[in-house]
Amino acid sequence: MPGSNTNYLTRDNATGITSKSKFRKFIWLTIVFLLGIVIGSIPSIVVYIRSSHTGFNPSIPSGWNIDDYQSNSDYYNELTEIYDFNQTHNLRLDRLSSPQFHPQHGQSVIYLRKQYHMPDLNGSTTTLHWTCLQTNQTKQLTQPIWGVHDQQFYWVDDKTILFLSNRKSDLIQLFQINLPDNIISLTKFIEPIQITDYPLNIDNLLVNRQATRLAFSCQVYANLSIEETYNRTKTEGLSGELVYKFDKLFIRQWDKFMAGRRHHPFLVSIKRNSKGIFEFMSTPKDILFGIDSDSPTRPFGEGKTQWSFSSTGNLFAYTRQHDETSEVAWSTNLDIYTIDLTLSNYISKCITCDNLATDTDPSYSPTDENILIYRSQSVAAYEFDQYKIKLFNYSSNSKITLLKDWDRSIQHITWTNDGQSLFLELGEEARNVIHTFTSITSNSSLPIRLSMNGTSNSINIHPVNNNMFVYVHESIVEPSNIYFYSSSISIRSITDHNKNLLSKVRMSYSPEKFSFMGAKNETVWGWHIPPANGTHEKAPLAFLIHGGPQSSWYDAWSYRWNYQAFASQGYAIIAINFHGSDSYGQNFTDSITGEFGSLSFEDLQLGLTAALKQFNYIDEHRAIALGASYGGYMINWIAGHPQMSQRFKALVNHDGVFDMKAMAYSTDDLAFIEHCLGNVTQYDNPEAYEKYNPVNYVANWTQPMLVIHGGYDYRVPDTQGISTFTALQRRGIPSRLLYFPKENHWTMNPINSIVWYREVLDWMSRWTK
Repeated sequence: MPGSNTNYLTRDNATGITSKSKFRKFIWLTIVFLLGIVIGSIPSIVVYIRSSHTGFNPSIPSGWNIDDYQSNSDYYNELTEIYDFNQTHNLRLDRLSSPQFHPQHGQSVIYLRKQYHMPDLNGSTTTLHWTCLQTNQTKQLTQPIWGVHDQQFYWVDDKTILFLSNRKSDLIQLFQINLPDNIISLTKFIEPIQITDYPLNIDNLLVNRQATRLAFSCQVYANLSIEETYNRTKTEGLSGELVYKFDKLFIRQWDKFMAGRRHHPFLVSIKRNSKGIFEFMSTPKDILFGIDSDSPTRPFGEGKTQWSFSSTGNLFAYTRQHDETSEVAWSTNLDIYTIDLTLSNYISKCITCDNLATDTDPSYSPTDENILIYRSQSVAAYEFDQYKIKLFNYSSNSKITLLKDWDRSIQHITWTNDGQSLFLELGEEARNVIHTFTSITSNSSLPIRLSMNGTSNSINIHPVNNNMFVYVHESIVEPSNIYFYSSSISIRSITDHNKNLLSKVRMSYSPEKFSFMGAKNETVWGWHIPPANGTHEKAPLAFLIHGGPQSSWYDAWSYRWNYQAFASQGYAIIAINFHGSDSYGQNFTDSITGEFGSLSFEDLQLGLTAALKQFNYIDEHRAIALGASYGGYMINWIAGHPQMSQRFKALVNHDGVFDMKAMAYSTDDLAFIEHCLGNVTQYDNPEAYEKYNPVNYVANWTQPMLVIHGGYDYRVPDTQGISTFTALQRRGIPSRLLYFPKENHWTMNPINSIVWYREVLDWMSRWTK
């Protein structure tokens, strides 16, 4: 391959199989054959041959193979009974994401479909799917294999898709599939062609419009190449030593120790060979080489939002965090850098370093490479400050703020193909909605809201008609589906993978919003979801308290805290969006600063009273309060205040804060706790950390509590949950600790998630009988 380095393989252009792979395959087949002769284990040869031709991954546990593949649609189609919806059904749902139009005519769409192993959920797979908008015909393009996940694809042209996958090994690499002229005539899955063969995972992918350059990320040591990082990691693993050394924060973040490797972006030119297969034309260049920082940023940054190629493909913009000192742990300062790719030295230029708050998600105009927009905050060290839209003009080196008087926090921005308008995704009154904004250089008009209900995201614009788009939509009563918006009166779902499953379960289909006069004599909103079995008799209450606190209970589907999993068990659900919640204007969100245990606590008291009065079928004597993260903190705060705690038969506390003073020096995110308590540190103002500290009110605790915590939770460290349980036991209060040693702030493992619901619902049932 011209210009390739040793990280890449030469390829047989006819088959897409590497010469090195052919040699390895020959060696392994010979070894397996000889072993088969020696021990009579001829079936092992069959396993190897099968792995070679079907993509079966022998590293996946025994029993996970293509023969036991079954979709949830087929599984539920065979069932004859109707079941109460539970977390097992929830996890069996297909998860759909990332819709993209055909890049030329837009008459078809490709999207990702994640499926879990049926029926035991022990494994999952993600594949590429195609659907025709005119005929509704569908095809699964790539083969479902348990443990294999296709991701971050780019539909380069009508015949070619580039994407990341671990299809050939445990490592995520770059692949290509070539589409036939007539996709619907496919009788078998398309075999992907592997392009890269690095010894480390590729984590992100971005391709420019011309398909002449791409960016990917890899976790490397700041001053080492991919190969050197692999060799160092291998050597360290063989040494037997296990020690981390730190000279600054972060020590750990979210659920991982900061052990030295960083997400660095690599840029490379690409070109098709004579067989139409993409090749790298040079050694990929690490644009952060020697810099101890990440792009995308940790823990949740993504290349598809934090990187951007210009319209010509000659400029590249990226977001990175300033990690030079320990200030990174109490700062939210992210900045945007740009690179002129026509210059050989790839010098990064910061365009936002005058702002000490967050600047992120750069996006070049699709028609003018001098124009770039991005999301920007203005308050330093406050991660929930309002996101405004900034427009940067290279030719004049100037910035303007779009919609600067609009009290909405922008979550995502998508250009129309003509570069004249924007589509905005944002939270608005507990719904994630879509707006269109056509006057991007004028503040004379406001965006127009296009979606009314549910949660909508992941917009992809039609290549010909700028008023059409596909997107992912969900709600309290509907898991994710791909929708097609062609006009305000023509919106339809183009997927139905979960139809059979949903037809075999009982759920609650009439959620409603309600309001009441809350703290500061301001209107506060909440959700009421009745039990799936109706409101004809008295029902126990699940009183849910959200985390954040700068978050909300949204009109959305959840695979963690799912309203339906409680409603199907006969519980009424009340979920209050108290002061501090997002999506109700920035002033409402900011109101919790310095009032960590006051306004929200008052709202919860008033909201419970209002709900019991308005929905009189709810049995106030069988109420359970449940909360996670900040909601878990509030459970501890409620426990110490009898005027509220006595209204509940029992409490459920997931990853909640017990001692604010201990949290101040043990959490990974100092910026959060310092800002929420009034922009003060514990050593400068210890009183602020004592004012709303649950540990000071343990003497008032009386109500039974289930405590849940994850061992990898570095946001609210597990000692907070252990301390909560210890206090309960020391006081002789009925309590239980549910400890997940390998979970983080969330419960992500499907099996653990089922255990979570089993334990929580058993606890609730015990105290509401």
